[in-house]
Amino acid sequence: MYSNRNPGRRSARNLGACLLVVATLFTPSAAMAQKEAPGEAVTIPGADLGDWGKVEQVEGRFGLPARVTGKVPAVLILHGSGGVDGRGAAYAKALQEAGFATLEITMFPRGSPPGPSVNLTMPHAAAALRWLAAQPSVDAQRLGAIGSSWGGQMTVMLTSAQVRDRLGKDVPAPAAAVSLYPVCTNMTRYLAWDKHPLYNAHTTMGAVPLLNLVGTGDSTENEPRSCDAFVATLPAAAQQLTSVRYFEGATHGFDNDRAFEYHDPMARDRKGAMISVVPSEKDAAAARAATVAFFTKYLVR
Repeated sequence: MYSNRNPGRRSARNLGACLLVVATLFTPSAAMAQKEAPGEAVTIPGADLGDWGKVEQVEGRFGLPARVTGKVPAVLILHGSGGVDGRGAAYAKALQEAGFATLEITMFPRGSPPGPSVNLTMPHAAAALRWLAAQPSVDAQRLGAIGSSWGGQMTVMLTSAQVRDRLGKDVPAPAAAVSLYPVCTNMTRYLAWDKHPLYNAHTTMGAVPLLNLVGTGDSTENEPRSCDAFVATLPAAAQQLTSVRYFEGATHGFDNDRAFEYHDPMARDRKGAMISVVPSEKDAAAARAATVAFFTKYLVR
């Protein structure tokens, strides 16, 4: 089910991933069996964004489709607070099979985000987008970005002109973006907080198509469809370009390959909650298919 109504508020601090993990191993699907994105390991020169942070270099994996004729569209993949864990590799594989180049980067070790807010990993995204655009096989006018949870919030913010101005004029803007379960409740809140570094970033959204893929059983959210409230805060132009696809009953991280629980003290408007992650192969496959279709619509000529 799709909705153009909008998501919820986010506290910069919600993003800290508390990894009190009570894990129940789940049999990985074929799509999730590969932990590293297909392609070659690359080291990318870093970026300095002042009080938003500095990174000397960024490690990643860059892959091309099997057949490359001319320049191809490319998608940047941003992981969640659990680090690189195989979810990005599944999207990279699907996208490469559909004719896209992909770059999945490592922003921090598993469960160790650099602070409470996603602006602190924007230097990684800036460096990666600049590097992607410079690759001879990539069309710099056809870049996309996809992220999950922490990375999903980054993806949403990359559609904001205010954020792109902070990244610098030499950093190309994504032409389309996909966000997986970005915790809309917290995002809506922190964007309205005048002391947050991303305050009002949503007010300058509107030029980039954005698809949000969210489960109605996401226990990080206050309501089953909290992302509708977020979309409602966006300018009219952004609302026209923003869609939400809900997966009935799916949890946070439904495209993971194992079931587990952890306590997040910042979830649900900072009230705290136990967060359940239950893999759903059916919904994960549908999310990958929706991602490929979305980027094909906006990036393939």
